[in-house]
Amino acid sequence: MDAAFKAELIEWGVDWDEILDRFMGNEDLIAKFMFKFLNDQSMNDLTRFLEEGNVTEAFKAVHTLKGVGANLGLKGFLTPVRDLTEILRAGSMDGYKEKYDEIKPKYDELIAILQKYQA
Repeated sequence: MDAAFKAELIEWGVDWDEILDRFMGNEDLIAKFMFKFLNDQSMNDLTRFLEEGNVTEAFKAVHTLKGVGANLGLKGFLTPVRDLTEILRAGSMDGYKEKYDEIKPKYDELIAILQKYQA
């Protein structure tokens, strides 16, 4: 794994120790799965379903994003993702926008980092 890529991921908020342990010290495998995140549609689905006011489908999308984010050590946005998951789990949209507005810029930053280093 490129040292600059690793540094940017850590600066963004990837819990490197956690993910390094999860991937048994294999940094190339970490990079492979980070790049796979570019194909994950959870954020796009979340955005669409929130715009439509579809709480049930928005919950499914944010719950998936939470799981993928936890597996990849994406601590840079996990707190608001978890908070939004609980709002939507309750069948509510009260306060969703504040949490979404925390998630989206961090998500976009991560995508930009991944695209920068994608082969």
